Amino acid sequence: MAKVTGEGTIVQLEKDKPKSKCRKWQLRVPVGLDPRTGKYKTRTRRVNGMTYTQAKKALRDFIEEIEDDRVWKRTGTTFEECAADFMERRDLSGEFSQNTQLRYCRYFKAVSRHIGKAEVALITPEMIEDMYAAMRQGDTLSGKPSSGAYLNQINKTLDLMFRDLVEREVIVRNPIDKVATPKVDTKEKRALTPARMRQLVDQLEVETSCDIGYFLAITMGLRRGEICALSWRDIDFDNKVLTVNHNFDAFRNLKEAKTHAGMRNLPLPEFVCDALLRRKKAQQEYFLTRNYLHRGLKKGWSEQTEDTPVVLDFYAQRAHPDTFGKWWERDRKLLGLDGWCLHELRHSYLSMLAQQGVHPKVMQELAGHASATITMDIYTHVNMDQKREAADVMEDAFQSIGAEEEFMAKHAEDAPKGRPYKVRHVRPSRRTRAPEQAPVQTEERFVPDSYQQPERPKFQVITTAPDLRVSEAI
Repeated sequence: MAKVTGEGTIVQLEKDKPKSKCRKWQLRVPVGLDPRTGKYKTRTRRVNGMTYTQAKKALRDFIEEIEDDRVWKRTGTTFEECAADFMERRDLSGEFSQNTQLRYCRYFKAVSRHIGKAEVALITPEMIEDMYAAMRQGDTLSGKPSSGAYLNQINKTLDLMFRDLVEREVIVRNPIDKVATPKVDTKEKRALTPARMRQLVDQLEVETSCDIGYFLAITMGLRRGEICALSWRDIDFDNKVLTVNHNFDAFRNLKEAKTHAGMRNLPLPEFVCDALLRRKKAQQEYFLTRNYLHRGLKKGWSEQTEDTPVVLDFYAQRAHPDTFGKWWERDRKLLGLDGWCLHELRHSYLSMLAQQGVHPKVMQELAGHASATITMDIYTHVNMDQKREAADVMEDAFQSIGAEEEFMAKHAEDAPKGRPYKVRHVRPSRRTRAPEQAPVQTEERFVPDSYQQPERPKFQVITTAPDLRVSEAI
């Protein structure tokens, strides 16, 4: 039997309403020190549609349930209520960042479409697996089939919530423990060919905000948030170095890079430096005429400074990552890249580096990854041209073998009668093996007189390869 160590408290959830008008409450009951963790535990319950007086009665009933160990048998707690309570408590504790909270809320909304009204204690592994199967078939909020990677993230989020419910003794067991982890799809990623990348660069007007962003993605491999966070003080034109140390998130927060690897200094090629100078000059001219074009606007920068973003929106503010993404969706068809996502420009940049033989460690530093394995596994692509080159290598090998056989067949008639040529495949030792580029030498060997014919000169052994000898019969 659990022991309640306090009277419990009632927390008003509707902060914008007076206490008399509030109808959503959270009941909190302290139950003492947990011997397993050494931490004080509190059991909570969310109630809706009640006045404060009714909530007080619900609190007393909740305390009785806990003391009588009847909390395990309670009903009426739906998945939606548990998910809302889970996110609310995480918000109060500051455990999740804003981006994480937004992502989890989207996951819970997608799941609530299927099992939102189900009692959380009655959710089974079969129900969750059926939900995953339906989402793969397109039974989603957007109407599009869910990918394996998306379902994998949902599975991790549900596991986190259900484990929390088990620890708070709301449910007896975690149904996710019996659910097979959704398999992450291994779709082949696309990358532009070097020729197509050059064509795209020639199409871009780098004086504009949108095109300079696309330009930096394809030529420097910058992420969308890194492009939006870029300011002029981050570009050293004298030393031709671009510094990446910030990220602009969906909540308009200019934050430092998430990891140390994400903070990096990138050397600027000459043509990239020239493009940025053209963009800077065009931006200066824009600010000179902005007062006439946008009279009365108080937002954004009014003049160009070192802190001015390289990419600005219509109001001369730092462009939001979502806005930048919408620009790409608007322009990609005109650029001949309909259906290509913005991040695939970064894929193309790193894949070209791999094709040119750049060391994986160098690629890791340029990409801002924590390890070179991430770089090579995700951002290198084997395109059809590379596959064709491999096929050509095999073709050349077989052609060389055919040439050797043709040579032997052609000279077989020159051998003495009854003594055909023998082919010996000799593997030289490592010490005596000649280098690959050594000139082919003609070797002359003594031939006994008994093997000579009056009308024929002495044979010479012709070596066509280090490992192949054509000699007379012995």
